[in-house]
Amino acid sequence: MTSNEAAVSLGVAREDINWRKDLISQLRERNRSQTNCFADLISLHNRLFENTNTLRNSNMQLTIANETLRREAANGGIGMGGNPDLEARLLKQAEELAMLHKRKGEHTQQIEENRQLIERLIKYKARDAEKMNEENDNFLSFTSPTTFLMHTLSKFGKRQAKMQKELEDAARDTRPVSPDRLSLKEVAGLPTAVPTKVSVTFSAHEGEVFAVKWSPTDRILATGGTDRKVKLWNINKDTSENKGILVGSNAGVMSVDFDSTGTLILGASNDYASRVWTVNDLRLKVSFCIHCFIYMCF
Repeated sequence: MTSNEAAVSLGVAREDINWRKDLISQLRERNRSQTNCFADLISLHNRLFENTNTLRNSNMQLTIANETLRREAANGGIGMGGNPDLEARLLKQAEELAMLHKRKGEHTQQIEENRQLIERLIKYKARDAEKMNEENDNFLSFTSPTTFLMHTLSKFGKRQAKMQKELEDAARDTRPVSPDRLSLKEVAGLPTAVPTKVSVTFSAHEGEVFAVKWSPTDRILATGGTDRKVKLWNINKDTSENKGILVGSNAGVMSVDFDSTGTLILGASNDYASRVWTVNDLRLKVSFCIHCFIYMCF
């Protein structure tokens, strides 16, 4: 009985060991079969983690460097001796920003001009509509078209009679008028004198002459031309003498003018700028730019 029990126990122990070995071998086989197909994916995943760590470290270093450059820029540490590439990029960005601001200003001005034109058009349309409504009301108030036509002719006749009376009153008015206060409308009917011969001819500029202006106090003539110069001339009876040359314009001078005292002269050129010179010492006093388009006159 004892030998039989021992044999049974030994057999059970062997079966238990075999069962464990079979289970372990099956688990290993399953693990091998299921991991082989994902080996490449796992390897790629590991490489991605490594690249992520590398990029994170690089990003941290760049952040530190960027913060350092920002502090140096805030403290004025970056000058002409700094990074040339960074300075070139900053200059390019500044030029682009200035161009964008210029375009924004032009667009804003165009929008404002268009808005004003629309408002004027609306006013004209409203005025025309009021006149049309008034004419319609007048037409409906009359009993027949003939009566309306007679009324219209009478209204125009009254206007013509009023204008005729104003013209007659103006013709009878013989009050003296000061030449300084004489307007263009008042001198429109006066006789004019047209020159018959040339008094002085001289070559003022190396190219076309765009502007001429007499001084209000002296016999000084200012001229401006394509050679970017403003020249002053003393004009006598038959001769012309160059009194000085005003320089500083970067393009052709389109218009010139004196002040009331004749001591300052203003010139506008195609470089979008106006300049003021002193007549006595021929020096540039001030230069300013207030337009985005070419000067033609002032």
